[in-house]
Amino acid sequence: MDQLKELKEAKRAAEEVIARIDHALSSLESASSWGLWDLFGGDFFSSWMKRGKIQDANMDLQAISSSLNTLNKELEDVNMRLPSEISDTLGDHAFDLWFDNIFTDIRVQGEIKDSLQELKDFRGQVISLIKKINVDIASFK
Repeated sequence: MDQLKELKEAKRAAEEVIARIDHALSSLESASSWGLWDLFGGDFFSSWMKRGKIQDANMDLQAISSSLNTLNKELEDVNMRLPSEISDTLGDHAFDLWFDNIFTDIRVQGEIKDSLQELKDFRGQVISLIKKINVDIASFK
């Protein structure tokens, strides 16, 4: 019975990771939209909004990391890598906001696109894990 309890706790932890991933994906998709606006003729405001969404996404990635630690405690053998944060340094802000140029906009848009794909792939791995846990839980019934 303890194994069933552990499996259910692992499933809850994995579902929490999925919820946080979905929130991060939403932030990144919003950053991408603002990035496109910025790339094709945006101004200070669009750069500022894009940077804000990047900060939101980075905070979401940190929250995913926390949830993933909980999941890892529940399942010792889970070996997944969290996608990396998008660069959000003071220099990035200066170039993106004050020296708004197409080269910076293209670089940032590429980073957002890469992070979106990594996060979607990571989400797929967690969904696969939940399916495996569901199979294991069903074996107890």
